Amino acid sequence: MNLNVPRRGGRTVAGFAVVAIAFGCAPKDPTVKPTPVKIVTESTGVGPPAKQGDLVTISYRVLLEDGRVVLSDSGYRFILGTGSVIGGIDDAVAGMRVTGEREILVPPQLHWGRIGYGDDAIPPDAMLSIDLRLDAID
Repeated sequence: MNLNVPRRGGRTVAGFAVVAIAFGCAPKDPTVKPTPVKIVTESTGVGPPAKQGDLVTISYRVLLEDGRVVLSDSGYRFILGTGSVIGGIDDAVAGMRVTGEREILVPPQLHWGRIGYGDDAIPPDAMLSIDLRLDAID
């Protein structure tokens, strides 16, 4: 199991927003809606911040509201900002620095939503808590 974007009928089922909005900044364009991803905690890290187009390597744990870990991986690589991961991950990793960590809350409409994932590993309409660590920017 991984954080790849779920697909249904060949179409992506994920929402994305401007990175600045994800981090609580006021939008420059009033037509842009804020993303419902919430950063709960974070630590800074070192070096330059990750930006769209960077190849990043992360470690993550996905937890349900009851605290159960349902997915985890280390050394997971993807190109930031391409929408190749579930909603909220691109937004949360953008701006992170190597060794930085963030805990985010991701609502169902940004991940597997009403369909759930993996034989009910993630039940339908679950709120997810995701612990992220940025391991590298290549």
